[in-house]
Amino acid sequence: MDIVERIKNNFNKGFFGKGMLIPELPEEFPAWTFKQNDWVAVAVPINTYVPFSEVFSQVRISTSKRVCIGDTEYNILMLQCFAMGSRNEFAAMCKQFVDPGPDGQLRKKLIEEPTEWWKNWKDMLGNVSSDRAPYDILGELIVVEQQLLAGKNPIWAGIDHATNDVEMDDSSIEVKSTVTRYGYEVTISSLYQMRPPEGKSLSLAFLRFEKSVLGRSIDDVANSLKTHGYDAIALERALTKAGLEEGRVARNQKYKILEWKLYPVDETFPSVTESSFKNDRLPPNIVRFTYTVDLSGVTGQSQI
Repeated sequence: MDIVERIKNNFNKGFFGKGMLIPELPEEFPAWTFKQNDWVAVAVPINTYVPFSEVFSQVRISTSKRVCIGDTEYNILMLQCFAMGSRNEFAAMCKQFVDPGPDGQLRKKLIEEPTEWWKNWKDMLGNVSSDRAPYDILGELIVVEQQLLAGKNPIWAGIDHATNDVEMDDSSIEVKSTVTRYGYEVTISSLYQMRPPEGKSLSLAFLRFEKSVLGRSIDDVANSLKTHGYDAIALERALTKAGLEEGRVARNQKYKILEWKLYPVDETFPSVTESSFKNDRLPPNIVRFTYTVDLSGVTGQSQI
């Protein structure tokens, strides 16, 4: 039986919850198949556990530590598929994943550079990712950090699709981030985003970033927030909800702040609300409304 057929057979007929050896591989380069009710996977052993996790479509690559297979515990690098109807097609991808290559060179490269292996597969499959850019999340966390260090009790609310990204008892902040070098255009995604909440003030934070090893990453700011008393469990839950669970490469991408301004959203701020329309409401059958604001003519206060 060749490797692909073995993997298919294990996916279809193998035992649930049990790592099953792929015997067609050399003994010095073992790999296993796994099967659960809602996913199938292959895995290879790694010497040292380092958190790593990436997701694309219905496929995930990640590390796990101290996984019991037979009578032995292993640190493993696993490739999972959550589209059970495509498990036979997934088997071909798994074959390339577990194949050690001549003298084990492919296995060595996979273990040493899983990010590179993953990137190549995503490029080949045509990755059209809907994930938010890391700098978007970074901008929001930096504003949370600023408010926390100012003695306020901020909540990172944007990840829960709240109207505004950062909420305090007496104020709210909407955060817009960009890596474009020029321009001040920001997109407002609803009529309510630029409407101050009842009894609160509202501001818009505009941050301009560039990639730089001298900058800060999501993990850098997250660690600072935890150090200064932000709820670590809630923060990690929110990051996972944003597709940035521990081990994601994007959490370590560093950006330097080139510009950071805070704009009060008051009667002088250019915004569109219900009162901008006849009878103070959207026209009939209009269910979604976005618009673009140019901040170049609006007065804002620099935060750096």
